[in-house]
Amino acid sequence: MIMKMKKASLATKHKFNIKRTVGVGPVYHFSMGVIKDTARTALQNNGVQNPDEIVNKYSAEFTELKDRLNKTEAKFDNYKKETDKTIAGLKNELQELSKRDLVQIGREMAKGFYEQSQKIRSKQKVNKAKQTLLCLSPDGDLYLDSDNKKCYPMSKEKMREKLIKVLCSAKGYIKTAELAEMVGTTNQAIRNSKLEINRKTNDRIGISDLICGRDGSGYKLNPQYKIKIL
Repeated sequence: MIMKMKKASLATKHKFNIKRTVGVGPVYHFSMGVIKDTARTALQNNGVQNPDEIVNKYSAEFTELKDRLNKTEAKFDNYKKETDKTIAGLKNELQELSKRDLVQIGREMAKGFYEQSQKIRSKQKVNKAKQTLLCLSPDGDLYLDSDNKKCYPMSKEKMREKLIKVLCSAKGYIKTAELAEMVGTTNQAIRNSKLEINRKTNDRIGISDLICGRDGSGYKLNPQYKIKIL
């Protein structure tokens, strides 16, 4: 019972669902440089004479803004709520400005972040368009969508098939021990399976490095590929 509960907890942590993926709105991550540049520009555009000094002085507040934005769905109104919170915390510093100016600064910052999010989105779309599409059939055949003759039959390799399904549903790396627990095997078996899957997909399908590994992080699917589970 304890083991089952632990597996369920891991599955929840990695949003593991073999049958379907729950859709969520896009969330984009901004660097501290983008946060400060956007704030600096908005302050300067609205008559603030020392934008660099303010951005540096309130570095902690802008760091908190970054953390909030990086968890916020990419919509202008959502960004505006977060920038308004930050500007409200700078009222004493910006006391010479009118309420209208403060609102405008928050609006320009939100607009800047939204425009940045759309640039990131466009870049991701281009990268996604370059992805190689693979299919995993109910019978366990992993094949190239554009040429189903290039196939790696996995029907007799159930553990490796399950490993692929888990990685398909994960966002980012999964640590080796957690992955082993979710699949129901050992850490060493995960390492061996990664090597074998990469070797066979290279030999039979003609693609390289389907599964990526990183010391300390674990494993994930190579973002060059997308697997559609049929």
